[in-house]
Amino acid sequence: MDRYRIIQKRVGYSNSTLIVNGINSILVDTGVKGHLKMFKKMFNQFGLKPADIKLIILTHTHYDHTGNLYPLVELTGAKVLVHKNEFQNLKNGFTPIPKGQGFLTGIITRVGRAVLPGFASPKAFTADLVNEGEFDLNEFGLNAKVISTPGHSEGSQSVLIDDKLISGDVFINLRNGIIFPHFANEPVLLLKTWKSLYNRGVKVIFPGHGPVMKVEKTFSAFEHWKKKLNVDF
Repeated sequence: MDRYRIIQKRVGYSNSTLIVNGINSILVDTGVKGHLKMFKKMFNQFGLKPADIKLIILTHTHYDHTGNLYPLVELTGAKVLVHKNEFQNLKNGFTPIPKGQGFLTGIITRVGRAVLPGFASPKAFTADLVNEGEFDLNEFGLNAKVISTPGHSEGSQSVLIDDKLISGDVFINLRNGIIFPHFANEPVLLLKTWKSLYNRGVKVIFPGHGPVMKVEKTFSAFEHWKKKLNVDF
């Protein structure tokens, strides 16, 4: 148990993360649609058959993290896990565009919600499993948990394995130095989530966008946004 590897792959402009664990392997997020061949190649590269993927975890239901969900479920037969707060979003095929945290992103949110309200939405799908707050992955052969990490979206969740976090868009890591996501429905709650993850001893982060990073890279962004949002905790 737990002789695993974590492989992060850029799929379009977001990341998908493969937890290689033999016949109990897990895929976290499915990237931007149209990249099924990339997944097939990745599975083969690490000695996996499609049927070895037993679970697909969605960190949240935005379209750039759910794009290949249908073909991957058909290919692998995997169960799909979503947070309880976004189960209906996925089932209905509608997720609201999150709030922009800057002047331009704020405009994008307002215009998008008025003109293209379904822009951020997934294709409708009924998940097999629902995370009520914390979901143990032992039944999938992994000593790890899926934990609630809200703020970017209402039902954001992350995978915690030892001191490693597969975070979805709770953290991003862009070339321009942006760590705090451009879009977050509840920025203060997101900072509280960050603080809770620091307290859990997270050391390595596999973000929803951008390369793997050490947790220390996020500290300056945490202090910046605490000051900007005028919060102290």
